Amino acid sequence: MALSPERAASEEAAKEAALRILARGPRTEHEVGERLLARGFDQNAVERAVQRLRRVSLLDDRAFTRSFLRTELTRAPQGRRLLEMKLKRRGVPPAIVQEIGQLMDEDPDLTERTLSTEEGRAVAALTQLKRRSARLTPEVYRRRMEQALARRGFAWELIRDLLGEEAEGTV
Repeated sequence: MALSPERAASEEAAKEAALRILARGPRTEHEVGERLLARGFDQNAVERAVQRLRRVSLLDDRAFTRSFLRTELTRAPQGRRLLEMKLKRRGVPPAIVQEIGQLMDEDPDLTERTLSTEEGRAVAALTQLKRRSARLTPEVYRRRMEQALARRGFAWELIRDLLGEEAEGTV
C-alpha cells in the first residue's frame, strides 16, 4: 500500500514507523533509514525522523554495536574480521567499526569470559566446536576445526597455533 504524499513527507509519520521498526529489535541508523525509504517515506522526512530519534538516544549506533557484540560473541565466538564484516553489512559507520576492540574491552561480561581478545574468542569457539566433533579421526577433526574457525573469521596463524597447542595438550 502506497503512502499518501502528505504522509510520505511527514516527519511524525516517519518517526512512528521507525519506532515500530525498533520495537521489533535493535537496528542501526542505516537500517532504519533504509526501511523507511523502502516503505515510501521521503528522504527529508526520514533524515529528520532519524535525527530526532538519535537526539533522544533511541537510535545509537555505538550502543547497537555494544549490544550486537555481546549477543554475537556469547552465542558463537567469532574473529574480528567477521564481526567487522557483519557490522559493515548492517550499516555501522566505519569509525565505530574500528572501535570494536575498545568496545569489547569495556564490556565486563566479555572481558570476564575472555571474549574480548581474539585468542580468547578462538579458544571459546574451539571449545564450542569440539562438542560436535568428538568421535572424528584426528585428521578429519583437525581439518573440520580449521575450516570452522576460518568461517568464524579467525586468522590462519591463530588457528594453526591453537590446533598445534591442542595436539600438545595445552588447550
